[in-house]
This record gives sequence, C-alpha cells and structure tokens, in this order.
Amino acid sequence: MPDEISEVTRRAIVDFLTTSGTHWAGRLQEDDFLARLYDLTSLPSNDSRMRTAASDIHQHRVNWRDWDEDWVFYDSRFNLIHAPDSEFLRFLCETVHPVVRPSTAEARDLVAAYNREIAADGWSLVEAKQISGKPVFAAQRLGHRAEVFEDPTGWKKVDRQLQEVRLRLDTAGTEEQYQAVGLLCREVLITVSQEVFDPRRHPTLDGVAPSATDAGRMLEAFFDVELGGGANEEVRIHARAALRLAVALQHKRTADFRMAALCAEATSTVVNILAVLAGRRGRSF
Repeated sequence: MPDEISEVTRRAIVDFLTTSGTHWAGRLQEDDFLARLYDLTSLPSNDSRMRTAASDIHQHRVNWRDWDEDWVFYDSRFNLIHAPDSEFLRFLCETVHPVVRPSTAEARDLVAAYNREIAADGWSLVEAKQISGKPVFAAQRLGHRAEVFEDPTGWKKVDRQLQEVRLRLDTAGTEEQYQAVGLLCREVLITVSQEVFDPRRHPTLDGVAPSATDAGRMLEAFFDVELGGGANEEVRIHARAALRLAVALQHKRTADFRMAALCAEATSTVVNILAVLAGRRGRSF
C-alpha cells in the first residue's frame, strides 16, 4: 500500500519535538535507543574515521554532541522523513515505550501530540498492552478495531507472566534472550493449565494424573471435556502446538525475534481460548 503519512505531517512532528525540547530518545543515549530499532553495526559510518553507524553516532552524539538534535530524521541511513509508514510509526512508538520514557503521564502527552498530527493521514497511536502497569503503544489506522482481548484475564499470575513475556520480547537482542522468551511462554502455559485443570472434572485419557508441570496433559484433558468431539479438534491441536513451540524455542540455538514472537503470540492465543472457556472474559474479577 502507498504511504499515507505525508512529509508535511512528519516535519510537523519533528518541529514539535524540537520546539518543545522533547528528547526523542527519552532517558536512553541515542545510540542505545536506535539499537532497539536498527542493527547499527551493519549500517555504515558517515565519519571516515569510524567503521559503523554505532561508532559515529556514539562519538558525535554522546561524546562530542556536535550534531543537531533532530539529526536522526534527516540522516540518510534512517530516512525517517521519507521512510515507509511502518518504520516511521515504529520509531514514534519506541519514543513512548516504557523503557525509553518511564513517565506514563509524559508518554501519554507525547502520544496525544503525535495523534494530533497523524490523524490527518488516517493513523493514531493506541495503547495495545501494558508492561509492569505502564502503557505500550502501537499504531492503528483510524476506524479499525483494536485487539479483541487487551484486558487481563483475571488470573493474576498468568497476567504477570504474560506481561513479562512481552517485556522480554520487546527488549531481547540475543539468541539466549529469545530462548528465554520460550521458557517464559512454557511457564505461562503451565500456570494457566493449573488454573483451569480440575482432576475431578477433567480425567486424563490414560487415567494417570498429570504432574503439576505437565501442561500438555492437563490441557489435553481440559479440552477433551470442555471442547469434546471431533468438531473442536483444531483447538486442541492449537494448544498442544503452542506448548511444543515454546519448549522447542528454549533449546533452539538459532532462536530469533520471529520465532520468539510466534511463540509469544501462540501462547497468548491459548491463554485467551482458555479464558473464554473458563468464563473469564466479559466479567469483573
């Protein structure tokens, strides 16, 4: 699709940040902020004395501070004035991420300022989830529906663990950190299985009681009762597949963002299915 956010809108946002004295990198150093979005070690340096973007940004913006405050918007390596909408919006969302801007009031004020500009081009930033009680924003076209299940399930430990999964996914950058997302996803499924599984109501197929950490067998028994019959086999398969994906990711030496994100999404979907079946949606807890 063609880009919808005009250069006029983008420059208006840059002007707002400059005139209001709002630092786009928040509490982070600018090279640390940009490293959350780009692989700075693979981008070239604009300074012949340095090898990569990581080194020249650190030198000119951390050590010397001899570049203009709004340099990033006009730097050809990022090209934010003319970059695709998705990249520009991702940059805006990152400026109000809790890791970058821990003050919720400040983040909401900045989002409101952004929305006044991008609304003319059919976009807005909306609260998509929370991390440790702080909002995380995502871009959404005006008139489009938000996610169906943004609210907590009411299972406090499950909700805390899901927030931790999202935080780890947002901040991960190494294979080990992505593997840790898989481990956390497995813990979420174990916890939610313990919430829904009732050995008196959900007998296992072999009659052997599952262990307290055997999420696969607990979920299988739960779905066999709550979604009995061949017509619901797909849901049972989905739950088992999510658990297998989480376990596989722990041991995957080449774990990356895509695998970790798929694991987190599958886990969240299973939790939502269980919340619906257990009557945790549409009620106050």
